[in-house]
Amino acid sequence: MATPPSVTTPPDLRVLCRRLTSTPVDDLPRLCPLLVSHVLQCGAQLSASPDAGKGKDKGSEVPVLVHKLRTHITSLLNGKNASGRFAAVCLVKAVVDVGGWESLRAAEPWVRGLIAIVQKNDPLATKELAIITLTKIYMLLQGYQTLIREMATPTLPNFVTACLQLIKPSASGQPLKTPTSVVETVASSLSKLVVLYPTTLRPFATQTRTALRAYIAPTSSEPLAVPQNLRESSRQLFILFSYTAPKNGSSDEWGKSIKAAILDAQSTADQIFRGVLESWESATGYRPSQPRTDGLPTGGGDSSDEFPTWTGLQAGAERLSGLLDFLSSYLDSPTKSPVTVPLGDLLDLTSRLTLITPPSPSSPEDSIPTNPAISRDEKSELWTSLPSIHSAVLRLHTSLLRRLGDSALSLATDIIDQTIRVFTPSPSIRETAYSLFHPLLLLSGPTLPRLTVDSINPLIHSVCADILLSAGHLPSSQSTSSQPTKSGDADAFLQSSTEKPVSLFPALPASHLDAAASLLPLLLSHLPQSYLSPESRGLLDRTAILSNSKPAMLASVLHPYKDSRGRYYPSILPFLVRRFGKDQEVEVVRSNLVRAQQKQIGEEWDASEGLEQLLLSNGKQEGEEQRNEEEDEVMVAGELGAEDKKAKKKENVVASGWGNVKVVPEEKMDVDEPVNGFAVTVETKEEEVLAPRQTRAGAALKRKSETFAEAEEVKKPAKRVDTKAAGEKNENKVKKVGEKAVVEKKEEEKDDGSDSDDEGSVQIDMSLDDSEDEEEEEEEEEEEEEDKK
Repeated sequence: MATPPSVTTPPDLRVLCRRLTSTPVDDLPRLCPLLVSHVLQCGAQLSASPDAGKGKDKGSEVPVLVHKLRTHITSLLNGKNASGRFAAVCLVKAVVDVGGWESLRAAEPWVRGLIAIVQKNDPLATKELAIITLTKIYMLLQGYQTLIREMATPTLPNFVTACLQLIKPSASGQPLKTPTSVVETVASSLSKLVVLYPTTLRPFATQTRTALRAYIAPTSSEPLAVPQNLRESSRQLFILFSYTAPKNGSSDEWGKSIKAAILDAQSTADQIFRGVLESWESATGYRPSQPRTDGLPTGGGDSSDEFPTWTGLQAGAERLSGLLDFLSSYLDSPTKSPVTVPLGDLLDLTSRLTLITPPSPSSPEDSIPTNPAISRDEKSELWTSLPSIHSAVLRLHTSLLRRLGDSALSLATDIIDQTIRVFTPSPSIRETAYSLFHPLLLLSGPTLPRLTVDSINPLIHSVCADILLSAGHLPSSQSTSSQPTKSGDADAFLQSSTEKPVSLFPALPASHLDAAASLLPLLLSHLPQSYLSPESRGLLDRTAILSNSKPAMLASVLHPYKDSRGRYYPSILPFLVRRFGKDQEVEVVRSNLVRAQQKQIGEEWDASEGLEQLLLSNGKQEGEEQRNEEEDEVMVAGELGAEDKKAKKKENVVASGWGNVKVVPEEKMDVDEPVNGFAVTVETKEEEVLAPRQTRAGAALKRKSETFAEAEEVKKPAKRVDTKAAGEKNENKVKKVGEKAVVEKKEEEKDDGSDSDDEGSVQIDMSLDDSEDEEEEEEEEEEEEEDKK
């Protein structure tokens, strides 16, 4: 009777071994996804030690199945069937990924078999997968010094040699037979390994650079079309080979390489700018060469340390743009040790390239001096090539800011000047300029002088135009009013006289719109707003509202515009609250601004504050010993008069759930009409409907009467103290006088028509309704009865 399998044996491992044994070799590539999925489920068993479960579970068949799997993979890898080798490479990659140290320890025969596959005439797909698998194995070996010494050090040179055989250019000048995708895989693989094994790869530095030089800055005059991914990976590997310099010479090697690339860019500019009389003078001592005027401009060379030759101005512009991107890669790539960036040489090159701009349409002949010995066709080709060169310059500035960080503060003004100098309606220029200005404004925006801010106006208008166009708020630039032609063409009458509708699918790419949208809030928050013109600030505000940009609207509210006279322009807080009223940050900003507005325009009497004032006044009244009744009445009349004035002043102030805010109709919200302070418009709820003016006036009078009544109640205990302090001898006599004596004295003064300055007579000018008069009379009668008692 057969022994039942152990419970700890995973079914995936058993199924995997059975399929590898029973499936024909030619059918294995078709089953590779299924086989790899089984391997990924067996990570715990593949990474376990063979001796770990001997004492606990002697009947376990896991070690047997794992050994069987590894043996079968090795036989497929070294077999003669190409399909079996492809399946073996896939399985090796999966086992190494999940197997840990146990799988790496047993991977030495696999490494040698994979290197043999790269050297054989196997299909390119198998070779590419083998290169990827070997790279992963060498990277995983980095944590184990014993395995590096036993496995990586002896086999890595053979792997690099096999890779260079794939990308080595032919000596006869024929195009490379290896596809560019395989070359890119080799470059990416060596870029990861040169950082981990610099000493082992040092002998291959010169050969690798020679093989990759043709992919760094390719031109259209070369027979091979190089994709962008291959350019980037080749540049990165070319730069990272500075790690292989002996001892501490990696920084010196890096500096020599970047200066050589700058000289190549300068010599290329000498050729393509031969049709222009340059006014540039080098600040670093570079002397431009005198190119010949006959024939086409050429450059490059055939030596191993030169870039391939190019012919024609278009090819030269492509070479110059590629070299500028190569310099950007120098700044973006990591270095083994601190390096010295040649800022003077870089800014000298960019200054020269940005001084050459296309002629203006108004005066194309007089805007820039040209060389009469060069044909007009070559000059026209130069004007069309300048946008690509200038875009590369702006990308170089972006990489420079990214590398230097805060240390680039002193370069910000120069970079802004160069950027604005070459800023044109070209989409590539605009997108790159937006990406460049984002770190520039974060770095030095609030410290920019007025002249620099004024020069940024074209960029501000371009950002707003791009955003509004993408949002559908700008008409098409090609829309014109159609009129019938004199020739009587019937199609002319079919044209619409109105503007063409805006397309729902803008021509600008998503990256362009994202760069413009991310720059819009910074133009409102990181520029000195007092330096902006009212038109520019109004355009920014309208763009933020129409594009529903919450960051831009928040920036506009938090940085109000103030003109030269000190007048604040209307805030766009109402639009922000209406669109994003439920957001927490918007509520915080709104509440803070409302409080600031209340302090500025004056707030109505608050109950809590009034209670505090009342308690303080009571304390003062108890501590005072000399105050008479007439002075109390004068005080009450003064308070009521102040309340009248305050009610008139706050006629346009209404109370809502948000507090007392000044209401400004939306149709009057215009950025060209400044007002004192913030003009805040809020949305009230349905139950918080504004009352008519008459209702508000009646409410104000009622509050006055209530205040008068409260003041009379507060003064009652003070009357006895004040009359005694005044020296009255008979207290009962003073009590009998009361309010009636005061009223009679008022009537006498009124009948006489004369003004009296006696302290005991005060006339209160206030109109109350009948109900309030009756309440006052009742209160007076109650006071008289209490006095009699």
